[in-house]
Amino acid sequence: MSTAGRILVVEDSDTERRAITQILKSEGFSVFAAEDAEKALSYADEGIDLVISDVRLGEVSGMDLLTLWKRRQPATQMILLTGYSSVNAAVDAMKAGAYDYLTKPINPDELVLIVRRAIETLHKENEIDDLRRRLDQRFGLERIIGQSRPMKEVFARIQRAAPVDSTVLILGESGTGKELVAQALHHNSHRKKGPFVAVNIAAVPSTLVESELFGHVRGAFTGATDRRMGRFEQADGGTLFIDEVGDFELSLQAKLLRVLETLTLTPVGGHEDLKVNVRVVAATSRDLDDMVRKGTFREDLYYRLHVVSVLLPPLRQRTDDIPILVEHFLKEIAETKHTAKHRVSPEVMRAFVNFPWPGNVRELRNALESMMVLADGEVLTEADLPDKILNGSVSKSGQVDIPDMPLEVLERLAIMQSLEKSGNNRTHAAQRLQISVRTLQRKLKEYEAQNLIPASNDDILAEA
Repeated sequence: MSTAGRILVVEDSDTERRAITQILKSEGFSVFAAEDAEKALSYADEGIDLVISDVRLGEVSGMDLLTLWKRRQPATQMILLTGYSSVNAAVDAMKAGAYDYLTKPINPDELVLIVRRAIETLHKENEIDDLRRRLDQRFGLERIIGQSRPMKEVFARIQRAAPVDSTVLILGESGTGKELVAQALHHNSHRKKGPFVAVNIAAVPSTLVESELFGHVRGAFTGATDRRMGRFEQADGGTLFIDEVGDFELSLQAKLLRVLETLTLTPVGGHEDLKVNVRVVAATSRDLDDMVRKGTFREDLYYRLHVVSVLLPPLRQRTDDIPILVEHFLKEIAETKHTAKHRVSPEVMRAFVNFPWPGNVRELRNALESMMVLADGEVLTEADLPDKILNGSVSKSGQVDIPDMPLEVLERLAIMQSLEKSGNNRTHAAQRLQISVRTLQRKLKEYEAQNLIPASNDDILAEA
């Protein structure tokens, strides 16, 4: 069968139908023929790429056929054939979804040219649709791996927040996958066909942050030889992901707040305001509540960013997900890094589950990649484990390594981990922590009031 395209010719004149069919077959197309709309519709499920139809077919016209066919196969291209007296009808058909029209008598060269263009357009549209599907798979929820209860809550929150244009603040330690969440929010929103632009404030020199976000005009500063578009303009019509927003200098926070509130910006050195249509998703691994209390982060900006929040749990609070993350990374690394396929021994899996992973999911993936590159056999054993993981992060002095973070954050992590290990039973969690149930309840209420955890209910946080 020809790969040039499958074409259906619909023409009630036997002579013209045979002539068109012969021209197209000589060009290598697979051609089918029908004398009326009813016969034509019997081909609707036969993988037809292009329908060439006369406008005048009898009781069911070419216009009617266009409507009926598009209902069943909207992607199929259609070219209408018409006499000079019916050109207006053909133009109307193009407005209704036809690709083009030809006037009779048909010029063979013109026919072949338009047919090739229609087939090429169809193939390009199919490629674009395929790319979009692959992008959805790459950046959608499927890329965020997890089946634990904390991750199910994250998924539910993403699905509720994605369709709405509200600003989202993603909270979590470094390496928990905040950019993946931002991509999922974008690709599950009505902005998915627009750009997704990411900027990491921590990676931009403080003197260039304003220009990076808002752009600059020529001559704005030494070295500004041309007009430069900022990230907000680049993301127009789509989503701007501002990572590590907690690193934003206090002197510039008022300018960011103005843009978020008005969607209007002024490039560095410029005098004219520019309107942008952007949804902002921000993320931070820092404790913004503490920064607000200390006066290093504006309270009004915090509340403007914190319209909707998504809290990503650290890997040590979702150990049930480690086995499926390992399987996912083993496959991904083998495919992308061209390494041999591997599997892990039960001893290695136990070590992974027991390790606290201060670097979270990113650290797990990097550890696996290192082990796969250096391993001798296809099974990763304890001999392949980095010393840090093999020793369970216990130092030579016998002291357990504690992550470097504020005490109140460590306290919250300890409480949430105890609840997770206790099946979200408050009484059992309080016993683990050696505190009273009343103290635990008070802490949880404080976290809920600060939107650090989802609101509780009797099913989620039940007492014994």
